[in-house]
Amino acid sequence: MKKKSIWISAVIIICLLFWLVVNCFDYGAEKRKKSVQVAVSFSDTKNARTTAIWQDVLENLERQGFTVAWRDADADIDKQKHDIQELLEYEPEYLAVMPVKTIGLEESLRQADQEKAKIIMLDRLADNLEDVSVLAEIRTDALWEGEACADLLARFFDGREGKILEVRGENGSSINRMHNIGFRNRLSKYGNLEITASTEGNGDRGTARNNVMSFLLNHPDSIDAIFANTDEEGIGAVHALEELGLREQITVVSVNGIKDVKTAIQAGGYYGCVEASPYLGRELAELIAKDMQGVQTQSSMVTRGNVFTVSNLDEMQGY
Repeated sequence: MKKKSIWISAVIIICLLFWLVVNCFDYGAEKRKKSVQVAVSFSDTKNARTTAIWQDVLENLERQGFTVAWRDADADIDKQKHDIQELLEYEPEYLAVMPVKTIGLEESLRQADQEKAKIIMLDRLADNLEDVSVLAEIRTDALWEGEACADLLARFFDGREGKILEVRGENGSSINRMHNIGFRNRLSKYGNLEITASTEGNGDRGTARNNVMSFLLNHPDSIDAIFANTDEEGIGAVHALEELGLREQITVVSVNGIKDVKTAIQAGGYYGCVEASPYLGRELAELIAKDMQGVQTQSSMVTRGNVFTVSNLDEMQGY
């Protein structure tokens, strides 16, 4: 009887040990992240363009058959730092980053570089990365986009004098910085046009509408045109103009190429826009595929879109 009790106790102990081993292994497996080939840190999906970039990138990476992990920083640089830390736990071969701001990600990207992830800057650039190895940058030509907006207004005014309100985009964005530089540099070549005031748009329709409204109420009859850094701000400006009954007196130009701006150009009072294509996913997927095969790739892939006014609006797809 005593031997039987000992045998039963031994069986119970063995079963308990087996259960502990299996469950501890399973728990560890849950905690460990499966490695991926590509990790992507998106700045946000708050507007039509950033949402289109997010969709296009993921669709093209999936089409190529890559394993992917991604995070949306919700336009918060601190969250993006945390996102990158999380993504590095997947031990990605490639890390594509669409920075919220030009500064703030230095340490995160240095860590990624040290962990041998190949870094690709997507849509936007970041500063202070001299000691970080960046495989490539894939973006639109933001400097040219600003220049093209100045050319649009020069065409609209056709030698007449024009006073311009600039609606600035998100603070810290490399795209908006280059838009501003390009616009101001090109505008200086036209002696009949000048920026007489600036206000914040922050990449948001509501902010742009409120600030343009406030400016025009406080400074009536002071401007002839509005340059908006993005279409979102351009649409916000148009809303303010409509509410004040100024849609026909003040024209608007902007950058991006969304469907709402196509509608606004058709309606009149919105002279044109410069396209900044969000379709960067194919270039990203093809670059990674080539690099995996050992094929030399371009370190800078910069694209230019079209310039749209009512004269060629049929060619504008919008997104």
